[in-house]
Amino acid sequence: MQHTDIAAAARAGAEQYFDAELEFLKKCSAIDCGTGNVVGNAKVTALISEILQEMGAEVNLIFAEGLGNHIVATLRPEGWKGSIVLNAHTDTVFGEGFTAQHPFHIEGDYAYGLGIGDCKAGIAISLYAVKAAMEAGLLPKKEIKFIYNCDEEIGTQSGSQVYAQEAKGAEYAFVFEGCDLRDGVYGVVTSRRGVILGTIDVTGKEAHAGAAYLEGRSAILEMAHKIIELYSFNDMQQGIYYNVAPVEGGRPNGIVAGSAHAEFCCAGLPTNASFSQAEQNICSLEEKTTVPDCRVTVGYRTLFPAMEKSAQNHLAYLAVENAAHLLEMPVAEVAEAVATDAAYLSSLGIPTADALSAVWKDIHTTEECIYLPSLKEKTALFIATLAML
Repeated sequence: MQHTDIAAAARAGAEQYFDAELEFLKKCSAIDCGTGNVVGNAKVTALISEILQEMGAEVNLIFAEGLGNHIVATLRPEGWKGSIVLNAHTDTVFGEGFTAQHPFHIEGDYAYGLGIGDCKAGIAISLYAVKAAMEAGLLPKKEIKFIYNCDEEIGTQSGSQVYAQEAKGAEYAFVFEGCDLRDGVYGVVTSRRGVILGTIDVTGKEAHAGAAYLEGRSAILEMAHKIIELYSFNDMQQGIYYNVAPVEGGRPNGIVAGSAHAEFCCAGLPTNASFSQAEQNICSLEEKTTVPDCRVTVGYRTLFPAMEKSAQNHLAYLAVENAAHLLEMPVAEVAEAVATDAAYLSSLGIPTADALSAVWKDIHTTEECIYLPSLKEKTALFIATLAML
């Protein structure tokens, strides 16, 4: 098929399925599906599975205890060779009852709904772009594997195991998180920073705050010193930031606090090698105390590895860029600080490009929305990307 024909078919397919995408987003935005909402997850995965089955995909639901279903679905054309992974996540950051209070609605060029940008629109684009490409005869002779994760918002501890088993060896991974539109140019993300989550626990000694004050050892006072110490590790030049929240401890204020607990994150780690220094900083909190006889214990884990800028990921960007040129759509390869599952896919050695969904705005807030013209344009872009592979 000629390039001009591919471009026309991509635009026509995006136009054809725009209303279906909106209907899908309306349905998803009415379901409470925060991470760990197993009932809500089942409803969302049922909607997605129905569309996949209509396309003839083999759908496999992988249940994760306390979370719900991950979806792994495959389309295998006759004579296929090699595979590509399409990825988005089904969970949101909103609790039970939020969707009823903040229903889906459209105002001008924006569609509002909880989780609509992060990242139900990405699911819609990945589904309907493949559907449109299939009907236009534009699918590549490759296995297409849809992997929709259900615990991205808490760091993909379960989903990362699914990626390791199901995605390894893929030729490309395309991740459908939201994107930015700057001066008319869509950003395609090929590098993101890593994040560590951690906890600090301090054990002190309780005592009456008046009659036996000097016998007490305040865990809260010691925690205050540890918080200040943690913030001292901030590296403004490299953009590596430590943040503490929430903090709790002690009993009524007439008692010297015998315990304190805090949670923290270290965000903005630019490379996976930079995790080592951050871990050393975190572990050093245990080495000494300011308040005598207090004991400090820290724990930490990687929330997301860094998605490093690489020649590998640039290959995935070029696949998108080729399609964008065909559509005369301005794109640019960009880096973002915010972590996503693209980091896990990239860490498996797969050329990975992210931010292939619609333009998002105010994500993780009750004003979350997407820019509707971009929903149609990004669908056309991925139809063309599939055709050019």
